Amino acid sequence: MAKKIVTVFLVILLVLMQVAAVSALTASEAKEDWRDAKELSKETQEKNQDAKIKYAGNKTVENNQEVIDTGKEVLHAALNEAEAWLIWKDLEADENQDVPDDLKDSIKEDVDANLAKIDSLRTEVDGIQTRFDLGVVFLKMIGNYFELLSDVARNSGNVWVYIADTHADKIESYELKLRDAANHKEDVLAKLDSAHLELETARKNIDNAELTYKEVKLPGTPLVKFAEGNNYLRAARANMIAANQNLNQAYRMLVN
Repeated sequence: MAKKIVTVFLVILLVLMQVAAVSALTASEAKEDWRDAKELSKETQEKNQDAKIKYAGNKTVENNQEVIDTGKEVLHAALNEAEAWLIWKDLEADENQDVPDDLKDSIKEDVDANLAKIDSLRTEVDGIQTRFDLGVVFLKMIGNYFELLSDVARNSGNVWVYIADTHADKIESYELKLRDAANHKEDVLAKLDSAHLELETARKNIDNAELTYKEVKLPGTPLVKFAEGNNYLRAARANMIAANQNLNQAYRMLVN
């Protein structure tokens, strides 16, 4: 009985230590952890490739087992890489002061859900006994990876939309201040009107980006929708640059 209590205590302590270690990470440190995990993942793939070549030349039971064992290492390394990536993206959003709390919470929910999937997949990898099992779990991991990728892409898009909206609000505020100071000067007002039109177009593009990013999910074509959303934001950025240029010209006309 005492041994069981000690074992349970040690497991709980280990979990708490892991949580504390993650919470102490910064986004930049988490990014480095992801890069390390990515490099290790490549190394395990090379080991597995060597094992396959060895088995192809000599189909012994031992060589077959080596293919299975190194294959399991590949899958575990891939899961570790995905986990490190998620932790990095979560911390990156959490440290960004431009991201509102509700969006941070949404990102964290998606990250936690995907981390739970990764833990479940680890258990399945541990249970692999044959090369057929390897293939089945690998295909399942691909499906989960695309879900993970879709969640991260959608959340990234939502962050960019929020930042773009905030920037548009600042440009609008600048325009209103200049309009108050224009004092019916037609040449200045013409520049302000041009800026206003560019800003209106920018907001339409931002709205379109937001709607498109909502479609970044499975089933569907998440990567295509993500690219479309990015294109809308690029157009919005060009509109806001043009609006800002018009506002700066209007300002110079006022002070000269």
